[in-house]
Amino acid sequence: MARRHHDRWLLIRVAAQNVGRRRLRAILLGVAVMLGVGVGFASFVAGWALRAGMATSLSRMGADLVVVPRETLVNITSSLLTVQPTDASLDANMAKSLAAIPGVARVAPQRIVPSMIDDHAANLIAFDPASDFSILPWLGEHQPGPRSRDSVITGGRVAARVGETLQICGKSLVVHGRLEQTGVGPFDQSYFLSFDALAAINALNHASGAQSGEKAAVSANAVNGLAAPHVETDACKADLPLNRVSAYLLQLSPGAKVEDVKFSIAQLTWIRIVEGNAVLTSSRQALGPLFLGIVVFAVFQVVALMIVVSLLFSAIVQERYREVGLLRAMGARPNQIMTIILAESAIVTGLGGVAGLAFGTALLLIFARSLGFYFGLLGVPFSWPPLALLQESAVVTVVFSAVLGLVGSFLPAWRVRGLDPYALIQTQVR
Repeated sequence: MARRHHDRWLLIRVAAQNVGRRRLRAILLGVAVMLGVGVGFASFVAGWALRAGMATSLSRMGADLVVVPRETLVNITSSLLTVQPTDASLDANMAKSLAAIPGVARVAPQRIVPSMIDDHAANLIAFDPASDFSILPWLGEHQPGPRSRDSVITGGRVAARVGETLQICGKSLVVHGRLEQTGVGPFDQSYFLSFDALAAINALNHASGAQSGEKAAVSANAVNGLAAPHVETDACKADLPLNRVSAYLLQLSPGAKVEDVKFSIAQLTWIRIVEGNAVLTSSRQALGPLFLGIVVFAVFQVVALMIVVSLLFSAIVQERYREVGLLRAMGARPNQIMTIILAESAIVTGLGGVAGLAFGTALLLIFARSLGFYFGLLGVPFSWPPLALLQESAVVTVVFSAVLGLVGSFLPAWRVRGLDPYALIQTQVR
């Protein structure tokens, strides 16, 4: 075993010496790999960043369709984010029916209820964080770490500070974060919490014996000797029905037609369908094919680079037929010859991959400082991928570069290993 291990390292040393003896050829091949791998790495990271930034920007445009009761008022703005508070509501079980409609990718329910927050009347918007796509994309300043159930998010025009504790219907909730201003009035002045938090508030009021809700504003003025009656809000009712929602926000899947989805939803009764901006919908649906096109481009680039490496090593191996024949005549086995050729190609392309990683990083920094800055001015942030993904991509890039050399030189190495030493020497002479 030790002997075999020593022989393997000896073959790798021979391959490294071959690379050093032909520096110009190795440099040219390494530069070719560097350019191909660097551009591919930069294309992947830039495509990921732009796709994430565009997805965030387009997600802020809200829903493609909104399903509400017939009596509900919806502000027709550039962003379908929420609806006006109303007593009308829909069954929470309708979410399953909507999700089953072909062309519907995501269903985000919202429950909008009046409330008392620190003795002021305000609107609470309950949502499901797992399915939401219209609220959390607007999240700006926020506390680090995951959001707890006993927390609330404030609209962009709410004066509460992050980390402050608010009394909502008698329950203390911590402000986890603030949304950026959207320009949609009812949205910017509301408070957002999960359905679980709304259920906890309802249970607390039920346990404390609240009858119809927490008090809103009580006038201190007396009219004809009588005090103004208490005004109570829906969110503080002990019997608030939790199986109802105010609206369903729908996001369509790529390729889905708005007309077809609206026709399917229209079969349901007692509802109204509000359509968002068709241009924004089509733009968001095109994100997936755009990123897929970038990936396909990178794959074709890799295939072309592999063909180039294979052609180069075919010429290199044919040029060294006499050398290989002499090694075979001196007792080198076919597998050892093949190991030397494969190791030599892996060294050259692996080093080219390391250089390509540095080259691709430089391209990304230039892109972020130029086009990335321009996209940022247009409202499309250049969102770098997570650090873990960047590290994994860098490792995969270097390993892939070495594997690229192995695959590209495998066929030439396999062909030469089966030739006789005499034929190899005579071929070189001719």
